[in-house]
Amino acid sequence: MKAALLLAAAVLAAGCTAHAAPPRVAADPPPSPATWPPYPHFPAHSCWTRPPNPVAVTQVAPSYAPRRTAHPTPPRELLRRVLARFGDRSFVRRVELGPPPPVTFMHLKGWYDNERPPRDALWAYIAAPAAVRPLPEHPTPKELRDYMLAGWEVGLLEGALRDEFCAAGGRPLVGWSVSRIGRGVSDRTFALGQRFPNPKPAVFRARVAAIGRRYGFEVSSLRLLRPLGYAPLLVVSTGRDRKKFVHDVPAIVALLNPTSATAKHVASTFEGFFLEARDAKGPFVRVDGAERGIGMGGQWSWNRCVYPYAHSEFPGVPPCPS
Repeated sequence: MKAALLLAAAVLAAGCTAHAAPPRVAADPPPSPATWPPYPHFPAHSCWTRPPNPVAVTQVAPSYAPRRTAHPTPPRELLRRVLARFGDRSFVRRVELGPPPPVTFMHLKGWYDNERPPRDALWAYIAAPAAVRPLPEHPTPKELRDYMLAGWEVGLLEGALRDEFCAAGGRPLVGWSVSRIGRGVSDRTFALGQRFPNPKPAVFRARVAAIGRRYGFEVSSLRLLRPLGYAPLLVVSTGRDRKKFVHDVPAIVALLNPTSATAKHVASTFEGFFLEARDAKGPFVRVDGAERGIGMGGQWSWNRCVYPYAHSEFPGVPPCPS
C-alpha cells in the first residue's frame, strides 16, 4: 500500500501534460529553466546542508540567496511564526528544536556524506503520528486519507523550516525526525530559497472554477496552506465516471499547478499541491506533491488498476487487465 502511495516527483512532473484546451483563466507555467539565473552560492552558516548527490537534480530551480542579517531571528520565534502561518494543525501536533540525534554522528557518511554539521546545528523533532503510523492490512478510508495528508503536510513543513532557518541568519537546521522516526537531512541537492510564482488567491479560485467547468467537477473545499508560499489543498466532487475522471487528473493538475521542465530541472507554480476527488460513493482518487527543499509526490486510487500516473506494484500482485 505504501509503495503504491509514493511516487517520485520526477514522475509526477513528467506525467503532468495537459491534453485539453486551456481554460479561459490563464494558467501560465513558471519561466523556462533557460531563463533562470545561476543557482546562488549559500555561504551563510545558517544555510548549512549535506553535500549533494553526484547528480543535483533541482539545484538550479529559481531561487535567491538570503540577505545578510546582523540580528538573527531566535530559532523558537522562527518556529512559532512558521507554525502560526501554516494553516492546519490537524496532524502536526508540536515541533521541538534540539541538537541532532547522537545516532546521526555515528553514521557521518550515511547521514552527512562525511561532512560534520556545525556544533550549534539544530534538529526539528516533529510530532505527527499519522504521518508514520503503519497502516493496517485493511485500512479505513479515514486512515488512508490521514496517512497521505499528514505525510504531505509534514513534507511542506520541513521545506518551510529549512528555508526559513537559512534566511534567518542564525543557527542552521540540518535535519528532522517525525514522531521519533528519522525522516531526513537538509540536502544541497534541493535548492535553498526556491521561488514559486503563486497566483493571487482570487485568481487561483477563478482558475479552479474554470477548470472545473471544463472537466466536470465542483469545489467541495479549497484551503491555501502557507508553509512559506501557498500550498493548495483542494477537494472536488464530480458525477463523472470514475475511470474517465482519473484519466483526466494529469491534465487537471497540469492546469492547476503548471510546471516548467527540462530533462533534469522542474519548476512548479506552488511549493505543494494536494487534490482529492469524490463522488456520491466517497473519495476515489488523490494526488499530492511537495517541492520546497524536497522532491516528493504520491497518489492513491480506489482501484489499484486505475491510477493517474504510472506506479509500481508489490511482487506477486496479479497484473491488471489491459
